[in-house]
Amino acid sequence: MTENTELFTRKSDDYSQFRPDYPDTAFEWLRAKTVGENVLDIGAGTGIFTRQLLKYFSQVAAVEPNSDMREKFTAFLPEVNCFDTTGENTGLPEKSVDLITVAQAFHWLDAGLFKREAQRILRPAGLVAIVWNTSLKSDFTIARNRVCQKYCPRFRSGHAGKHTIEEGDAFLRNEFFREVEVVSFDNPFRMDLRIFEGNMRSRSYALTPDEVDYNSFIAELQEVFETFASNGEVVEPQETQIYLGSF
Repeated sequence: MTENTELFTRKSDDYSQFRPDYPDTAFEWLRAKTVGENVLDIGAGTGIFTRQLLKYFSQVAAVEPNSDMREKFTAFLPEVNCFDTTGENTGLPEKSVDLITVAQAFHWLDAGLFKREAQRILRPAGLVAIVWNTSLKSDFTIARNRVCQKYCPRFRSGHAGKHTIEEGDAFLRNEFFREVEVVSFDNPFRMDLRIFEGNMRSRSYALTPDEVDYNSFIAELQEVFETFASNGEVVEPQETQIYLGSF
């Protein structure tokens, strides 16, 4: 993850305010599947997923290598230890964790090194949950992505460090885990224009205000929003997808 740690620098305010939460049903499912209370949230960002974990597990810690994001995390969740390290090298004791969660961050990890570290720190019944809030295909998301493709050189669709969702799904099911369950939970994301713009600014690939095409990028995103808005809001179809596996 090290080479990617600075991609979210100066984006922590937007990230903490404008990224969506996750449905309670997803955490209820994870709680029912997990033996034990000790959870480590990898790539925790500003603590959005971590905060919800605390409702269901009594011992939660986190890892976040970006200093801006970690500072926001600590202000947001001062009671949770958030370690300045990476998911490939957590520094935690062997066989000390019941559940490792990676929400919106698996694609930043070196999958092989992370797997080795997870095997080291997990207890015998331990599990890894790889989680995404995934946008579903719609006219709105197609139009929005077209703007991102036009202006953002780092823009990629898909997940899991692969080029497409299908490739990432096959990798996690057939290569990364020995056994895995895959579940999805509806998680529609309701946005007014302020939330939409902030959410887009929070993306790792998004242009920043000091880049030459930033104003055009935002203006075209605003046009997309106004095209699809009803009563000043757009509801983006999303689902929370979890790959819960063991090695």
